[in-house]
Amino acid sequence: MSRRTFPLSLDGRSRTVQVDHGYWSARRVVRVDGVEVLRVEPRSFRERIDLWQSSTEHVFGIDTHRLALRVRPGLLTYEIELVVDGRSLSDGLPAGPLRPPAHGRYSYTWFKVGVAGAVFFVYQLIVLGLFGPIARAFGGPRWVLAAEVAMDLAIPVLAVVLVILAWQTDRRGRNVTVALAFLALILFAFRGTAAEAVDLALPFDEESVAFAGWQPAPMDMRRVTFVGGPEVEFANFVKVRFRRLEPGAYLLLRGHFSRLIVDMQALSASSR
Repeated sequence: MSRRTFPLSLDGRSRTVQVDHGYWSARRVVRVDGVEVLRVEPRSFRERIDLWQSSTEHVFGIDTHRLALRVRPGLLTYEIELVVDGRSLSDGLPAGPLRPPAHGRYSYTWFKVGVAGAVFFVYQLIVLGLFGPIARAFGGPRWVLAAEVAMDLAIPVLAVVLVILAWQTDRRGRNVTVALAFLALILFAFRGTAAEAVDLALPFDEESVAFAGWQPAPMDMRRVTFVGGPEVEFANFVKVRFRRLEPGAYLLLRGHFSRLIVDMQALSASSR
């Protein structure tokens, strides 16, 4: 919060006008000789956004004199001006019309899209950098699948949020059409996510395999092929240990609907 103090002489009497301006809150409070005479406080986040990017004038009075507080947004700061009986207190000249902000108005919708994108980015960092590795290292197969669902669900949820934001814009018809088309594309691309989510509540399928090794494949691929066998798909957070597993009998734990492999366990001779 910034504070400006303006000493005045009105009708032979010294007065003090104190202005408090909240940089982030957009709150404006004016006190005359310590007594509050004006308070402007946004009632919603949208009103706060409007005050951040609009030049405003707030009128109040001292005895028979008309005063106005003018707030003009700059690039990084705000210009605070006090007008007394139509003249600027800074130079004594007529105040003239309210000047526009130093920067143009930005779209409130794009601001909300930016916030949604930032939340999405932080969420992905948490899943990829924290939840996923912890689930893989310390959790069981169901934790691994939960991390998979958390990662794959983020983009469809973001697409739904974009549809909601498009509905709130002025050109609703065009924007909603584009957003719905994007949502349909995302739902098709991530059509397996619903199956993964359902698998969280179901017992895993077990499949015994005779493992002889992997066919050559990139180290970062989760789709791999057994030597002389089928192609299989592992969850992202399962370590596919290429060329490190000994040949033998193994048990694959799969999601019932998604068919993702969430664990690969060596079978002992007694359990075969």
